[in-house]
Amino acid sequence: MPVNPSAKPFFSLIVPTYERPEDLRKCLHSIVPSNQIDAPSYEIIVSDDSKGNQSQKITEEFSNVSWIRGKQIGPAGNRNVGVSKSKGRWIVFLDDDCIAESGLLNAYYKAIKKNPSVFVFEGRIFANRPRKTWAEGCPENEYGGMLWTSNLCVNKKIFSDLGGLDEQFEIAYEDVDFALRLKKQGIQSRFIYEAAACHPWRTLKNEGKNWKKKGYQFQELLIFLEKHPEQYENHSSKVFIRNALRGILKEFPRGFIDFRGRGSLFKIIRIFHSINAALAVKKWKLSHDSKD
Repeated sequence: MPVNPSAKPFFSLIVPTYERPEDLRKCLHSIVPSNQIDAPSYEIIVSDDSKGNQSQKITEEFSNVSWIRGKQIGPAGNRNVGVSKSKGRWIVFLDDDCIAESGLLNAYYKAIKKNPSVFVFEGRIFANRPRKTWAEGCPENEYGGMLWTSNLCVNKKIFSDLGGLDEQFEIAYEDVDFALRLKKQGIQSRFIYEAAACHPWRTLKNEGKNWKKKGYQFQELLIFLEKHPEQYENHSSKVFIRNALRGILKEFPRGFIDFRGRGSLFKIIRIFHSINAALAVKKWKLSHDSKD
């Protein structure tokens, strides 16, 4: 429900979640009214793809949070269903493992008022500490230009006019696709450093809270190229080969200095992923050319 129940919410804050109840509790605590200083009226909607009911029970601890069942087809569908139930003029996406700074919503609100011709704003995403190993990741966004849905503010009408996030992307590339569609429509975005959220480092191994299935990178990449074949040059086999070479010649050796070798096996696996991606994209290109 909105902070002021009598007012239509200015923001609808959508938090998609999947089997991370304790992280969700921390996230929700960071966005309750007492922790969002000088924010306009807003509602909080948790869209839940979890198999169990732990996350739903967490939301019951917060009087100003609404819970809905997700589509269970991936992050894109989970975010879309949250938006479908929203009442605000602006949508703010925040991942369930992010912790919002106290001025996040106020910073977005000020930016919207100051920039009436801008309909998309991206917030800063920062890590909770220096990186310790190759085997952990964080969608850091310190300078803008990423449009990660981990911390993103979008005019609801613009989001709806674009058809929301493309649900054929089950795990990744849904925000890359959305950003490209915004660009094609000439819709500008602006980076708001003060609209900040902390995203703790997460393991990249197929264990624990990492729900991403093996090989998802190739599957989602090929879906992206089928939809946007003109983007081949930015995702060509040459690009992935260069990534692999950079990993072998520069990044892997540096890891022995920065991380004392921690996660080296994982880095080797990622290098092989780049090589496999180069082969997959090359095969796609040959198949695509043969159809023309």
